[in-house]
Amino acid sequence: MDTSSGSPAALASARVMWAKVDTGFWVAHRGGEYFGCVDQVAGGFVSRDAHGVPVGRYDALDMAKASLRSTTHPVNVSRRRRLERAAVLTATGVGGTALALALTAGALAPFL
Repeated sequence: MDTSSGSPAALASARVMWAKVDTGFWVAHRGGEYFGCVDQVAGGFVSRDAHGVPVGRYDALDMAKASLRSTTHPVNVSRRRRLERAAVLTATGVGGTALALALTAGALAPFL
């Protein structure tokens, strides 16, 4: 098994290191690679994974930091799926409304 620093096994076992880089902003590195961040917001903390995708909003800094350790955790996966589902439903609703308005305008155009 390859244990060099770039291997998936080495990254999985590497310790997450946190650095406070600004007031209310912490950055995580694991195995020398960017791992995610936590940003303090009004009333809590928002964690983001290495791709900048929000993992969740938490009341405590420790909870937000811990959420990054397992972005494949079932709670995080279900939260991401709910957000994606909400985005699809919103886009479908807005698109349907726009289509209905366009058809109505087209039908009423001869009478204007």
